This record gives sequence, structure tokens and C-alpha cells, in this order.
Amino acid sequence: MALTTIEYGSLASSETLNNNFSYLDDKITDSNESIATSISSILSNIATINSRITELSTSLGNSLATLDTKVESYRVKTKSLVDQATIVPNWASCASITLSSSTAYTVTGNGYLLIMPKSDSSGNITINNKTIPFKNLTYYYEDSAQLVAIPVFKNDSVLCSAQITNAYFLPAKQVSVDNF
Repeated sequence: MALTTIEYGSLASSETLNNNFSYLDDKITDSNESIATSISSILSNIATINSRITELSTSLGNSLATLDTKVESYRVKTKSLVDQATIVPNWASCASITLSSSTAYTVTGNGYLLIMPKSDSSGNITINNKTIPFKNLTYYYEDSAQLVAIPVFKNDSVLCSAQITNAYFLPAKQVSVDNF
């Protein structure tokens, strides 16, 4: 059914008016139902989007926590690597030690052994059971001796068969980066 046109100045029957009102009422009802369905669909979509955002937020939070854990692990490993691989001398902590051929000196940290052999002696140095020539006395009248620096690592075991005037352990500094 469609609207019946009522011409200007004419008399319309109550049936025509009632039919026009019924037609308009049906259209309004249909429009309201269509709008209600659209609103319901929009609200359902919004609920789905909110649910998905919550899932993504939780997933992102978990991923960030995992990433933070990995970054912290790499930070600790990097600091450990720098600590183990850096041998910047810490002169303020240089200390006298005793080296001999019978009692091994165990190195307390990364650093250097500073050794001054007696000028008229000769001998080898053994680090971790590896023996290398340390001081040779080529000529009887050779009277030279120089301070020798040997890099060492924590827990290295050191023996020296040459006679020693002085020996020192020069530890490495703890290298650190601010806020790392």
C-alpha cells in the first residue's frame, strides 16, 4: 500500500486518512526495527572489538614482560662479558705477592702479574700447567732485569722457577656504564 494523495481544498474520507496513517505508522515501525537492528549490530561489533582489544592488550603485556626479562638477561650477560674480558689496570689495588716454583699462586681476579726477576737468575713461568720460558741468562755477565707484565685471569694457577726480586698482582678495574 502507498500513501493516497489528498488534493488541496478537497475533503478526504476517514478511510483514506486512516489508510495514510496506517501506512506511515508501518513505515515508522519498520524504520524503528531497522534502526534497532543496526544499533544491535553496532553494539555487538563494539563488544567484539573491546574483547579483541583486551586480548591484544593482555598479549602485548605478556610480550613486554618476556621482552623485559630477555633485556635484563642480556644486560647481566653483557656486564659479565665486559667484566671478564676487560683488563683495565686498577693501580690503587696493586698488591705484593709471592711467586715460587713449589707453591702455586692462585690469581684472585682478572688483572696482571708484575714480576721483576733477579738479574742473575733464569727460569720458567708455569700458568695452568703450561710452562713457558720466562728469564734466560744467555751470558754469565748479563745483569739485566726488567719488570714483566703478564695478563692473567681469575683462578689461574702460577708457578715461577726464576728467582724473583719483586712480584705484584695488579687487578683489573670493574668497568661499568652508568644506568646499565
